[in-house]
Amino acid sequence: MTKRLSKSKLIAFRQCPKRLWLEVHRPDLRIDDSSAQSRFEVGHQVGALAQTQYPDGVLIAPDNNLTRALKDTTAELARSPRRVLFEATFQAADILVRADLLIPAKKGWHMVEVKSSTSVKDYHLEDAAIQTWVAKQAGLAVSNTSLQVIDSSWTYPGGNNYSGLLQVEALDELIGPMQSEVPKWIAAAQKAVGSAEPAVKMGSQCNSPFACGFQEYCQSLTKPVKFPISWLPNLHHTKRAKFEVAGFSDLRHINVADLSEKQQRVWEATVHEEVYFEPLSKSEAKLFEGTRYYLDFETINFALPIWAGTRPYQQVPFQWSIHKEDANGVFSHEMFLDLTGNDPSRSFAESLLKALGRSGPIVVYNQAFEKRIIKELAERFDDLAPKLTKLLDRVVDLLPLANAHFYAPSMQGSWSIKSVLPAINPALSYAGLVDVAEGGAAQDAYSEAISTATDLTRKAQLRAALEAYCARDTEAMIVVLHFLLRGKVLDGPFNT
Repeated sequence: MTKRLSKSKLIAFRQCPKRLWLEVHRPDLRIDDSSAQSRFEVGHQVGALAQTQYPDGVLIAPDNNLTRALKDTTAELARSPRRVLFEATFQAADILVRADLLIPAKKGWHMVEVKSSTSVKDYHLEDAAIQTWVAKQAGLAVSNTSLQVIDSSWTYPGGNNYSGLLQVEALDELIGPMQSEVPKWIAAAQKAVGSAEPAVKMGSQCNSPFACGFQEYCQSLTKPVKFPISWLPNLHHTKRAKFEVAGFSDLRHINVADLSEKQQRVWEATVHEEVYFEPLSKSEAKLFEGTRYYLDFETINFALPIWAGTRPYQQVPFQWSIHKEDANGVFSHEMFLDLTGNDPSRSFAESLLKALGRSGPIVVYNQAFEKRIIKELAERFDDLAPKLTKLLDRVVDLLPLANAHFYAPSMQGSWSIKSVLPAINPALSYAGLVDVAEGGAAQDAYSEAISTATDLTRKAQLRAALEAYCARDTEAMIVVLHFLLRGKVLDGPFNT
């Protein structure tokens, strides 16, 4: 006996048969991270926006009662005159689908899927192919199938006017060849569901196209590896595949001669459980002469912009932290954080220019991010552009220096600031931070803080969490730089 499956479950099967089996038989094992919830919320917002394009459209079964949805869809399709339908529901071969938009066409219906992405992805095509096949098998005359995605070049004019944000991409030529494959996918999925739990090794499919919520469970079934080969930096997928085919899962099994110089360094430090450290050269140390400004930004990237003059997913800065270290080694700290809900860009840029002065190295960790934000601010504010542009020449990136001069086994192949800091000084790790301990959480906290539904007490809590997190980033840079310069571990405080 086959089991009724949703389109999302069939897509889960396409990612990994084991994921589908667990979705059906052991959904209690799934642990979704905050990014999964954020994607869901953004998708809901974009879907709701798409519906506003058709004020007279009809929402099918808003209570998500699927039995009612199938019945109401049949009734609406028979109605004259025809109307645009939202969430029209169809079932065939025990697969149930709901169309985001179903638009009357000259001959039949135009089926449209709405995605919060800015381009058409491979998994979108499979999604649309399944949707179209099921609808046609259920008797719907589908004239064409399209995808609505976000136009990332579109600029919000303000006034709640989102006309033009969504652009239509025709899919018929792309999904046509897939139509004959869909019934094969369904048969294979039903076979997987009706069988014992599949034995599937963890691999790239665990995070593509999205992170699977069953990874913790699958890891628990795998024999622990003391030194996983995944800790090797810049491990090309072909080399990884070669190791896996040979049955190598532990670094100790690998021939060091097969590795790059950087990978060999990691191998040596890991297998011998030793820290690799080489102080900065005189020429490298000279980059940090004078008054130093340790700088970190936090940004928000709304899919649906809320401030005029900004684009979808544009990273708009709302917070900076600067730790200043003068020539005598005396530290001071400044912070900018705008939680008014207004566009923070202008005041962010003005306060940043004032705090950074006219000279001295601006120390960052992964300069591409800060430089891009500064360039975008210069493009938006012509009168500030000359001063903002001058900042770029002062930026000094700590990341490549840490990459070249330091590695500890606890870093597990990562040179992110969150891995490097506790390897040098565990007392200043990110583990003790409350509410906000990583960038995604900072965005969530900011969104909550500027919401009119957030009370003052909670807003104060979020402000404190954001300030502590951003300050920890610049404190981390101080610790890393001083260690790279002389091997000295600083404890702080850095806010005198």
